[in-house]
Amino acid sequence: MFQLKNFASIVNSMVNRMKATQSKVTDYNVGAVARTLVEAPAAEIDELYQQMFNGLQEAIPVAVFNSFNFPALQAQSASGLVQVTIASQPTAVLVSAGTAFTPTGTSSNVYQSAADVVIPAGSTTVNIQVACTVTGSTGNLPQNQTFALSPQPTGFVGAVNANSFVNGQNAETPAEQLIRFNNYISTLARGTVAALSYGLSTVNLTDAMGNITEKVALSLIDEPYTYDATKPIALVNCYIHNGVGGTSGALLAQAVNVIAGYVNALGTKIPGYKAAGVKTNVFIATEVPLPVTATVTIAPGYVWSNIQPLVSAAIFSYLQGLTIGNSGSTVAGTDPVGTAVAAQISKLAMNIPGVTNYVSAFTDTLAETGNKNMPGTITLTQGT
Repeated sequence: MFQLKNFASIVNSMVNRMKATQSKVTDYNVGAVARTLVEAPAAEIDELYQQMFNGLQEAIPVAVFNSFNFPALQAQSASGLVQVTIASQPTAVLVSAGTAFTPTGTSSNVYQSAADVVIPAGSTTVNIQVACTVTGSTGNLPQNQTFALSPQPTGFVGAVNANSFVNGQNAETPAEQLIRFNNYISTLARGTVAALSYGLSTVNLTDAMGNITEKVALSLIDEPYTYDATKPIALVNCYIHNGVGGTSGALLAQAVNVIAGYVNALGTKIPGYKAAGVKTNVFIATEVPLPVTATVTIAPGYVWSNIQPLVSAAIFSYLQGLTIGNSGSTVAGTDPVGTAVAAQISKLAMNIPGVTNYVSAFTDTLAETGNKNMPGTITLTQGT
């Protein structure tokens, strides 16, 4: 095993060797001629050790990742749908490709449409796919963000995103690449639960510019026979969700291809992740909106109109971030996967500066297998 040695240990090793092999030279104190003659090459050897170590650090991941054709993931732009509203016009209105969508809030990012979109005569709304002009998670946005458009279409009234933009991601770090590589290695024996889960994590849809418009953010691999003896062993149910809501049929179709195998546009056969002879179903997770009603008390000096959106956003993010339910495989003493825990919501609310009390009738809500608890209507009342 390669062991890094520093300057001091190299010098001591050389001095000990000289002492052991002769008796004429006895002065090895700092500054002595004999020690100086030893220290000169020791400094070069120390530098060589450092260069070898740095070279190994750089070469090992390159050699491993390149050998498996496993490059690091590049940064991705945040993207999503923006609903544009105009006053009814007697003729069709064009929102051209490249139109700039600028958030009216604190975000300084700009989003652009990827294709021409025509609003038919008499129509007042249209959903337009936009993507941030800069890559990374900085482009992610909460829901209900308003936008200004440039150029502004005729009769423009307003623009807002009904769903959050959450698919912007930073370039993968070496540590993250290593974790993903370890997951990938564990899936080389395809047909396992880990392989199916990894395969679904690679599923995404892109626009004409290559921006990811929708991806599988959450997945569940369910083997019914593990908790229901009446179910066949060779049956696996996979559930997917895009992490935002309204998972599309197109994403489901792509997930089915990845799991079962398909032929790409070049005619190359791409093997699936499921085992031969095993029936593997892929479903979109059923969304279950959970309404939350609560009374929130704030400390003197704080403004309700400032605190209320923060509490609402915390509840929304928690519920949206829950995993797909798997009530059939519960570890003793723990909540089933995907359960909305009332105490967690209360904790998040109480952690917001200015909140002194949070009271709600909301109770722990189990997510049945294949269901995804989602944010419903959030109603907050200021307490006294």
